[in-house]
Amino acid sequence: MFARNEIPLTESGASFLPNTWRLWQQAVEVMTTSREAEDFQAVGVRLRECMVTFAAEIADEDLVPDGESSPKKADVVGWSELLIIHLAQGSSSEQLRSYGRKLTRETWDLVNQLTHAKNAGSYDAEIGVAAVAHFISTMTAIRMRWSVGPNQRCATCGSYRVEGGSCVRCGWVDEDYVVPDIQDDIDLAERLDSPCTPSSDISTFMSPDDYP
Repeated sequence: MFARNEIPLTESGASFLPNTWRLWQQAVEVMTTSREAEDFQAVGVRLRECMVTFAAEIADEDLVPDGESSPKKADVVGWSELLIIHLAQGSSSEQLRSYGRKLTRETWDLVNQLTHAKNAGSYDAEIGVAAVAHFISTMTAIRMRWSVGPNQRCATCGSYRVEGGSCVRCGWVDEDYVVPDIQDDIDLAERLDSPCTPSSDISTFMSPDDYP
């Protein structure tokens, strides 16, 4: 069964949506103590709050095209649509956009159905918790994919193993590669002493300090 007590992302990945994951964990806690149908419906209510919070965390007027009105505050599908369009642009991302839209709508409908299911059982709650976790994780992955940008590939063999302007696999050298500017030995020491952060983890939607 689903590892329901753990956020299925690294700490850095989960930091993209701190409030969303906090409410997801609350839904998990409710699920672990549920015994009756109304208890499992309550899990659906928590998951719905989780997705509404997701909409609030990603909402940004910069996502709204000029001349169009912003979605309502709790419009999960509307804000998700705008975010997906922004993060997955171009013809090569057409399938990803389609998948993101369908995932959002299906997850939202499933959660709302759970909140009204008078015959809801433990497995219904399990499915809801897992579905929402998958939705949040997928949206996070789309955001991280966007922050990294196109992966550099070797112009000779096509390998992704390009480090420091050269291909580890075949030895190709990128003539346009610019060596990072390190001012002095102190600057170098500070960089080496700092923990390495993968490029996919350097951006966040908003930090916890941005919320009241």
